[in-house]
Amino acid sequence: MDENDIVIKHARSYIGVFGPRIDDIANEVASAAGIPNALSCPYHITLITKDELRQLMADLSNKIDDLYENATTIDTKHIYSLGLGGDPKGGCWVVIIWNAGNIFRKKYGLCFKQFHITLSNNDDHSLNKSLYSLRDIFSIENLNLNIIDHLVLLYNLSNQYDQALIYVREMCIRFPDSEKAMLAYARAMHLIDEQNNEKIQEYCYKRILNCASNYTEWECLFGKNELEQIPEGLKINLFMPWTSTIRQRFINIYSEEQPQFSQKAHHHLLVPFIGPRQTNQNL
Repeated sequence: MDENDIVIKHARSYIGVFGPRIDDIANEVASAAGIPNALSCPYHITLITKDELRQLMADLSNKIDDLYENATTIDTKHIYSLGLGGDPKGGCWVVIIWNAGNIFRKKYGLCFKQFHITLSNNDDHSLNKSLYSLRDIFSIENLNLNIIDHLVLLYNLSNQYDQALIYVREMCIRFPDSEKAMLAYARAMHLIDEQNNEKIQEYCYKRILNCASNYTEWECLFGKNELEQIPEGLKINLFMPWTSTIRQRFINIYSEEQPQFSQKAHHHLLVPFIGPRQTNQNL
């Protein structure tokens, strides 16, 4: 199913995400867990709760229509299920990662939200519905790299930088000592660039310098065979130009250190595709 199988709309005094893809996610998890479909309302992900919407209506006054319109444009391509969550009282839900939803909420001054799809009529809104509520043991090893990348962003959005570092490390373990590791560390630096977390930034700097000193070229430069080693789901996140801020930090911190990795002159390198109107270029 594609993005058009999801609709964001105002329903029963809240704003939610509905559609066949949401139903499929819910039914797949419920079926695997043997949970009957006892829900009295359509499956959905709540983007803005009733109380939050009431407050926004008071704060935004005549601009509330803009909020509704802007909500319908949120990216819904990257909505991921982590599995079944639940509590001892019988409530159950699908734990969801949807970073675009939290980025939208942040623009309107709303707090970070643990997105989920409720599977039961017994729904306690005060419960933790993050990945810590999963009924099965949560294992990083079972996650694909695209979900790990979104977990890094999720923990940055929720200001849990130590947790973000765990998943950054996992990305780099999967792609050890290579261009892929360098790009993963740079991606982490990009995500935390505005958070002023020097501990994580310093760690990433040192690891990038190690990659550049021993294994690979700087930034988004590839040999032809290396491009095929990057999973399609990660290319959109890793094939990004480094920001001037990141470049300047390397100049400031490592002004007396230089990478030692060398590439033979006759080996052609590529700048990969990083946007819908750009193409690969031979260097």
